[in-house]
Amino acid sequence: MKILCVTLHPAIDRVLRVPTLHPNEIARCKFEMLYGGGKGNNVARALTRLQIPVIATGYQGSYSGEFITEHLNAEGIQTDFVQCEQPTRTSTLLQVDDTGDTYPLYEPGQNVTEDEIAALMEKFKTLLQQSSLVLLCGSGQTERLSRVYADMIGLTREAGIQTLLDSSGGALMNGIDARPYMVKVNRYELGGYLDRDLAHRDDQIEAMRDLQQQGVEIVALSRGEEGMIAYDGKEFWEGSLRMDHIVNVVGCGDSQLAGVAKELIADAPLPEIVRWGIACGTANTQVRGAGFIDLEMVEELLPQVQLEKLSI
Repeated sequence: MKILCVTLHPAIDRVLRVPTLHPNEIARCKFEMLYGGGKGNNVARALTRLQIPVIATGYQGSYSGEFITEHLNAEGIQTDFVQCEQPTRTSTLLQVDDTGDTYPLYEPGQNVTEDEIAALMEKFKTLLQQSSLVLLCGSGQTERLSRVYADMIGLTREAGIQTLLDSSGGALMNGIDARPYMVKVNRYELGGYLDRDLAHRDDQIEAMRDLQQQGVEIVALSRGEEGMIAYDGKEFWEGSLRMDHIVNVVGCGDSQLAGVAKELIADAPLPEIVRWGIACGTANTQVRGAGFIDLEMVEELLPQVQLEKLSI
């Protein structure tokens, strides 16, 4: 059995570097990286590097979709995408040397037709038969696509398969209402769902408790460089790991999700789910690109993760 990673809006991820950037002046870029991306595909890459078998599905379109599929297959990732009429987008990360600033430039996700949505749902039903866990990753940028993850969660519940939702916007809102097994959010996403300001840690913890009581078994709150807090209705566990030198922050949340998923399918206790999530997310800070983590580095970081059971 495999982990099924679903991405509605994949992307070719392109990383460019310039010495400096000034308005109305030509910026001659140095090419850094080009790879198949999109949140669920990045998670699939990280899981593959953790030696966990996966299937990556969702949409791909035209020549750009073919590039991503070929790139993922070359990495040893099994893919089974629905081909859509519109091309897969390109996301550009522009890094400026003299300021250290980074500019993420994301094109809008492709539109899909009702027939293409129906095709993905049929494929999803088939792939569920091979899956031990489903990861629903990234957004759905149209009103109709924002309901797809909720529909998929309903199918996984009927099949008795756990679902982990890591999304945003309408797809997150509708997905939470469908009651997935686990939700991974940041404070802005959780605050948006509950219509609250979660600037303070105590408010975040209370919001996690409220979300869990609505039918989500495990809530994981990603807190950036401050780590992660997870709650299963019984215990709150917090994990963190500070690094002196950061190479890259793009895709750290995706690698964190991979570590969480790896331990979830192993039926590990909550503190180990947090530990692996933190170690994998931190490993991503030491490499370029999203999900290109190294298992040996993750194993070196695991004992360094600071874990604390919160008395709340």
